[in-house]
Amino acid sequence: MTEATTTATGTKYGGYTLDELKKAFDKVSDPEDWKGPIRATMPGEAVGVTCAAIEFYTATKARVRVDSRQRRGKYLVYFVESKGYRAGPAGDH
Repeated sequence: MTEATTTATGTKYGGYTLDELKKAFDKVSDPEDWKGPIRATMPGEAVGVTCAAIEFYTATKARVRVDSRQRRGKYLVYFVESKGYRAGPAGDH
């Protein structure tokens, strides 16, 4: 797992600020059950921060694949999924 680093500009995880991680996680997690599984589609530019956010909040690695059923014009759409915090190694089992 990636380690958080603190610099003069603030704490970062995976190269992203805590604010960036929170925004990305809020877009893909269930607001009623943030510990549950995550399944989301997104453009390529969102994949890096989303995977870092999933790892930061759930202690799990996200799986990423191209969603061949969807395209946004000439751009690929990615499917990102994780078993979520509850089913992961840090979960409350």
